[in-house]
Amino acid sequence: MVKIKKGLSDADMLKGYNEHLTFENGMYADEKITQAKIKNAKAPAKKELLLPEEARERLNRFLLEISMEWLKNKNGDCAWKVLKEDGQIIIKPAAVAKK
Repeated sequence: MVKIKKGLSDADMLKGYNEHLTFENGMYADEKITQAKIKNAKAPAKKELLLPEEARERLNRFLLEISMEWLKNKNGDCAWKVLKEDGQIIIKPAAVAKK
């Protein structure tokens, strides 16, 4: 029996341990490689909305309310049309054309 010292990290506790490849752990060996590739992949650039947090929350709430009304009236799926008229930005739903 091996005694493990207190206060060690997981990496320190498992230092020098090599697991033997068996049926149970061998079938997932490829996933470790895939996970490593995912970790090293660069995250896509985050798109920034030029609104203060409070205004962004209100905008999202209003968009959700309008979406719910749209669906409640059984208008089907909607796409958002964004227009600029007389110094104002107008966002309104429009029916999505079915293929």
